[in-house]
This record gives sequence, structure tokens and C-alpha cells, in this order.
Amino acid sequence: MAKRQRVATVFLLTLVTSACATGQYTPLVGADRDEVEQLKEHVYRVEYRVSSFTSQEQLDAYLRRRCAELTLREGYDFFHLAQRADVLALSRRTSMTVTMYKGTKPVGADDVYDAKEVLAQPELLSGSQ
Repeated sequence: MAKRQRVATVFLLTLVTSACATGQYTPLVGADRDEVEQLKEHVYRVEYRVSSFTSQEQLDAYLRRRCAELTLREGYDFFHLAQRADVLALSRRTSMTVTMYKGTKPVGADDVYDAKEVLAQPELLSGSQ
């Protein structure tokens, strides 16, 4: 009986610590294929998944970084996020529609991100989960 309890305890500790570790940022090159889907020439659906222990602030920062990486990879400079969908279960999953722009920032668009500026910001520490 004591051996079973030790095995169960080790299993639970492994599960909890591995869930926290999944909250670290994964660059776009390490993403699964289903996390980015091209909808139109300059419009994509981007999904990001983290552990359920990751804060909303950290998830949002990771999603912006992923979108900034994709924007630059595709040869664009700016991006706009819309149509957010969140799912919270054992893990957190967020998807957004990303519209990308080249050249100068669209006039009057306060909610458009400069991809280079987003990537220049320091990442949030994964310890804030």
C-alpha cells in the first residue's frame, strides 16, 4: 500500500511540474503545424497553447510574440488581432485572426502592433504562472 502511495505521489508531482514547464514560450519555428493557418493572402489564424497555470497576461504576451514572428516571417511589418477564441481546460488555448500590413502603420489604427517592437520587448518570466 505504501508503494502505491509513493507511485501516486510521484505521478502527481510529475504532472504538476510538467504542466508548469509547458508555460514557457515556444518560438514559431517550434510550433505544431495546426497552430498557424493561412486564411487569405495577408490574414492568418494563429493558435497558442499553454498550461492552465499560465497567467492571462503571459498568454497574451506569448500570442503577440507568435503573431509578430509570423508577421516578419511572411514579409510584413504590422499586425492587427481580432476574433479571439479562448478555451480553458487542463491547458489554455487561444486563437486569433491576424491581419498583416506592409510599409507604414495604417492611419488611425491604434490597435495595430509593430512586429519588430513586439519582439524587442523582453519576455515575461515563466515563473509568474
